[in-house]
Amino acid sequence: MAKKSVAMVLATVMAVSMGVAGASTVQADAEYVIKLCYENNDGDPIDNGCDKWAELVKEKTDGAVEIQIYPSSQLGAKADLIEMMLMGQNVATIADGSYLMDYVPDFGVVMGPYLFDEWDQMYKLTGSDWWAEQSAKLEDEGLKIVSKNWIYGDRQLLTKDPIESLADLKDLKIRVPNNDISVKMFNLLGAASTPMALSEVYTSLSQGVVDGVENPLTTLWNNNFQEVCKHLTMTGHQMTFSNFIVGKDFFDTIPEEYQKAIMEAGDEAAEYNNELYKEETEELLGKFEEAGVTVHELSDLDDFKAAVQELYQQYEDEGTWTAGTYDTIQKIINE
Repeated sequence: MAKKSVAMVLATVMAVSMGVAGASTVQADAEYVIKLCYENNDGDPIDNGCDKWAELVKEKTDGAVEIQIYPSSQLGAKADLIEMMLMGQNVATIADGSYLMDYVPDFGVVMGPYLFDEWDQMYKLTGSDWWAEQSAKLEDEGLKIVSKNWIYGDRQLLTKDPIESLADLKDLKIRVPNNDISVKMFNLLGAASTPMALSEVYTSLSQGVVDGVENPLTTLWNNNFQEVCKHLTMTGHQMTFSNFIVGKDFFDTIPEEYQKAIMEAGDEAAEYNNELYKEETEELLGKFEEAGVTVHELSDLDDFKAAVQELYQQYEDEGTWTAGTYDTIQKIINE
């Protein structure tokens, strides 16, 4: 109840503030408004992809639907946004499997370490019957995926001290997202997982609260973490992708033709984001090096993979994920 009370207060504040903030003023001709909020900063591929999504929706609906963009968590934390969705608010946010598993547990497997070898395997998975089944279960919980296949990136490790082997991670305080999979993964790697909001990481690195941070290169760079950490280790421990979700009750108030336009535009925007991610990632290693960061390419990741493999079995043994889920995914992506 406490979480929902906080969300209701936030929703009220949002309703008031939206009317006075110039960038967020509702257009007179927009029949339906979606407030799209995410953690990524201005200029990130995800942010630019969302701008594209808003443009495409406006075109496809002749201005009847407006997507208002709020980067950098301007409307609040993801958990609060999801609570607002469940109460019928017209908000949307980005959510990967580690968050969706709070509602449909088996979704969590898609965020597992070293699950994919290439991005084509992601497309196989999200186009499968298994994915459709999980998405239907999510709708039963009140949340709808309106856009999928947004590449967030291969996650790498940026630290103050060099990481050249698994042993070097021992007891280092590594900032991870506040989700169970990330916490368990880095604990299995021997580090001391330290969950915190991305907005707090720069200061925490500067003050020595944490020793390193993991994320895709684009996110690491756009948050200026290279200013306070000078060692980049290409662990590639997760190939992460995201989806955009809205509350099903709210989405059902939008006419079907506009729903279709929103989702089609989302697919196009995802492709746009993915191209931007690919282009920027190819340039970023050079930028990191120019910024004085030493890039460590590990010749063998077998120790890393072996250390985290038991995560899948842990979730199945404890009954969080359906028994055989990992094997099911491997069969889908490798067929």
